Amino acid sequence: MKLTVYCCVVFLLATGAAWATITVTEFPICTAAGIQAYPAISGDTVVWQDDRNGYYDIYGYDLSTHSEFPICTAAGTHYGPAISGDTVVWMDDRNGYYDIYGYELSTHSEFPICTAAGYQYYPAISGDTVVWQDYRNGNNGNSDIYGYDLSTHVEFPICTDAGYQREPAISGNTVVWFDDRNGYADIYGYDLSTHSEFAICTAASWQYYPEISGDTVVWEDTRNGYSDVYGYDLSTHAEFPICTNAAYQYYPEISGDTVVWIDSRNGNYDIYGYDLSTHSEFAICTAAGDQVSPAISGNTVVWFDYRNGNWDIYGATISYGGGPVVPEPGTLALIAPALIGFAGIALRRIRRAR
Repeated sequence: MKLTVYCCVVFLLATGAAWATITVTEFPICTAAGIQAYPAISGDTVVWQDDRNGYYDIYGYDLSTHSEFPICTAAGTHYGPAISGDTVVWMDDRNGYYDIYGYELSTHSEFPICTAAGYQYYPAISGDTVVWQDYRNGNNGNSDIYGYDLSTHVEFPICTDAGYQREPAISGNTVVWFDDRNGYADIYGYDLSTHSEFAICTAASWQYYPEISGDTVVWEDTRNGYSDVYGYDLSTHAEFPICTNAAYQYYPEISGDTVVWIDSRNGNYDIYGYDLSTHSEFAICTAAGDQVSPAISGNTVVWFDYRNGNWDIYGATISYGGGPVVPEPGTLALIAPALIGFAGIALRRIRRAR
C-alpha cells in the first residue's frame, strides 16, 4: 500500500515567484518479524540489518522488482550496511571483533575488506573507495580514519591525528568525519586526489555526524544549545543553517540538493526534508510511532519505523511540481554510539553510502 501526501511550498523561478507541489509517496519495504534497522540506499537497492534469524544479518530489496534477498547470513553479527552501486559493505564480528566485509551484488560474492587488529567500525562507500573508523592504533578513544581501494586492493590511512576521528562519510574524492583534536567535536575533511586535509567547521560547541554529497557537507550542530542541521559548500567555502527549529534535529543525510533528518518537533521522531535549491522545508513522514535513521538516494528516502509496534523499513519518493528530484550520480547511506533509546533498540549512526 502506498500513501501519498501533498504539501505546497513557495520558491522563486527565473521568471518570478511560483507555487510548487511537493509530493511524498510512502510505501513499506520490509515488515517481517524481528527488527529491521538502519537502512541504506543506492539507486533502486535498499539494504539493512535484520534480526529475523535471532541475530543481525544483512538483507536487501530491489525497488524496481519488489524482491527481497539475503546478503549476509553467516555466523556472527553483521551491522550497519552501506551501499554504492552494486557493492555493499558492513561491520562484521565473525572473527571475534569487528571487521569490515563487502558483497558484490552483480557476482553474489562476499569478501573481507579489513580484518586488521583492533576494531573497525562504521564503513561508508563511494564507488571503489571504502572508508571506516579504525582502532588499530589504540582502543582507548584513539580512533582513526582508514580507507581501501576496491579496484587496487590497497589500504591506506586517511587521518591518524591524536584524539579520535569518528564516523567518516565519503562522496567521490572527499572524505569527512568528526574530530576532537581541539577538545570538542569539529568537522574535518580530506581530499583523496590531493592528499590534503582541511577543517570544515570548528565553531563553538559540538558538530557531529557529517554527511556529504558532491560539494555539500551537512552535519548535526549544537551551537544554539540544541541539535540543529547546518551545511557547508566546499566550492564557495560558505556555511549555512538548514534547520534551526526549536526542537531537536538529528542525523542529517544528503543526496544532491535534498537533505533529510530526524526531527522531534511533534513530540516524537519524524522525518523532515529540505530542498537546498528552493530553500524549502517539508515533512516526509509524521506517522504514529517513531521514524528514525533516514537515508536518501536521488528522490527516494528510506528509514526504519515503529508504527506497527515493531521496527520495520519504510520508504518514500519525493517529487516536485509533478517531476522527480534529479538524482546525484552514485548514492547515499549508515551507525554511531548509542545516543537515543527507542523501543527495544538504541539509535546509532550508520554511515551512508555515496
